[in-house]
Amino acid sequence: MVPFSSASSFRPSFVFRRLSLRNTFLTLGAFATWVPMIVFFKDNVAQPMWVTGPSMYPFLNTDYNSTTRKDVVFVNMWAPYKGLQRGMIVAMWSPYHPENMIVKRIIALEGDEVVTRKPYPGGETALVPLGHVWVEGENPEDNKTLDSNTYGPVAKSLIVGQVKAVVWPWRKAGLIRWEDYRVSPRVLQGRHTFADQQLHVS
Repeated sequence: MVPFSSASSFRPSFVFRRLSLRNTFLTLGAFATWVPMIVFFKDNVAQPMWVTGPSMYPFLNTDYNSTTRKDVVFVNMWAPYKGLQRGMIVAMWSPYHPENMIVKRIIALEGDEVVTRKPYPGGETALVPLGHVWVEGENPEDNKTLDSNTYGPVAKSLIVGQVKAVVWPWRKAGLIRWEDYRVSPRVLQGRHTFADQQLHVS
C-alpha cells in the first residue's frame, strides 16, 4: 500500500508543476507579442504627456504658482506636422535640449513674418522659412518661456504630435479648441510667398 500511495501523490504534484510552467510560458508569450504593439502605439499613434514648467501658463499648468501638480494632455502623434495651423499646440523635441520634449503653441507658419521679442538675436522681425513654424509659450513673462524668441523658427521635423485635449485635472478636461485662438498682431500672415523665399535663399 505504501508504494502505491507515494506514486499517486507524486504524479499529481508533477503534473501540476508542468501545467503551471506551461501557463507561465503562455502568459509571457502573450505579453511579449503585445509589447511591440504598445511601443508602436506610444511612439507613432498617441500618448498622454505631462506638461512641466511655467512656459504654457496660464493656458496649461494653471496652478503652477500654487502646486506641484502637472497638467496631463493627450497628444496625437499620427502625421504630426500635417495640417498645422496658427494656434495649434504641439509637442516637439527641444532645439536647445534635444533629449527633452516640450509643449508650445504655433503662432506663425512658413511665409509669415514675426515681430520678435527679447532675447531673439536676429533683429526686430523674423521670416519663417519653408518647412518651419514659429512657436511660443503662453507665459507673458519673457524669462519664463524658452521658445522661438530664443532659438528662432523650428523645423517641422522636430514636431512629434499635436496636443488635442487636456486629460488632467478633471475640471479642465476636454478638447483644446485651437480654432478660438486669435492670431497675434505681431504676426504678419503670408508676408512672403514661397517664390520670395526661394529667391531670397538663392
